[in-house]
Amino acid sequence: MKKLPVEEAIGKPLASDITRIVPGKMKGPAFKRGHILSEKDLPLLKDMGKAHVYVLDPDKGYIHEDDAAIALAEAYGGEEFERLGPSEGRINLKAKGMGLLKIKLSLLHTINATGDIICSTIHQHTVCHRGMTVAATRIIPVAMDEIRFGDILEKVKLQGPLLKILPFTRRKVGIVVTGGEVYTGRIPDSSVEILSPKVAALGGEIVSHALCPDDVDVIGRTITEMVHEKGCEVVITTGGLSVDPDDVTLEGMEKCGATIVSYGSPILPGAMFACAYLEGVPILGIPAAVFYFPITVLDLFLPRAMADDPIKREDIVALGHGGLCLNCEKCTYPICPFGKGG
Repeated sequence: MKKLPVEEAIGKPLASDITRIVPGKMKGPAFKRGHILSEKDLPLLKDMGKAHVYVLDPDKGYIHEDDAAIALAEAYGGEEFERLGPSEGRINLKAKGMGLLKIKLSLLHTINATGDIICSTIHQHTVCHRGMTVAATRIIPVAMDEIRFGDILEKVKLQGPLLKILPFTRRKVGIVVTGGEVYTGRIPDSSVEILSPKVAALGGEIVSHALCPDDVDVIGRTITEMVHEKGCEVVITTGGLSVDPDDVTLEGMEKCGATIVSYGSPILPGAMFACAYLEGVPILGIPAAVFYFPITVLDLFLPRAMADDPIKREDIVALGHGGLCLNCEKCTYPICPFGKGG
């Protein structure tokens, strides 16, 4: 491409979109790439502060920003994404369906460290819905050396995919409510009322619900029955996870043969969170905070459990950064910092 004074560019095709900004009213391309400039375009160009423009040059060896954006977007993810654009050198990736967003963060860092290419994303582990924009990409210059771009693109393909959306395949959920006060009826059980909307929002349903006394054997046996006999694909236990002598839910998990991934988390509310697996089925031990706070540790890990995304100890530890809920007067979760630092 060539840089020319606007007067000398008349009759030539533009090498890139030219953006027009009207404060408070619009931001978008006043002229699209390939537009043949004419005399009547000059007043608007000058109103936009454009004394020079880039026009297409027949010489080869460079890839245009629009073509680069298309190639990058195709390399980032698979068929679960819709690609919109390019416009002004940028292309957006949108979710085609519902699921959990996974990002290869090391690759994202590599892309943005090139100095020539940028990719912006929403947060890792966001619950995505159809049509949600999850990422956008472009190259910084209007055109880029083809060989350099090709080398970077090949690395992206080899290390990728950068983005995935995991569908919520574990939809049958069981609830084990522990505590003698609930088991005996002294305190009403509100677990189904509170948890059903959270499970249903991810396309799941509660297929089994049981009340247990503070008895290790009963709790262990109930979890086992939910997995083996009720077909539960995720089990949630509520309560019984503090340091009180009657709280034996964690021991009940161990009794059924589950492997404990973690007990305790740097997440508030949810410090006494427990995570375990029984024959591949995730068991989420949720402290009693779930009955008081609208958003807790459950909202961070239930989507991962239902998407069959393995939860590791280091994942829980990493959420100390961003794991403090501010208990805002008006809750805007998930549009807030809670759980976004891991």
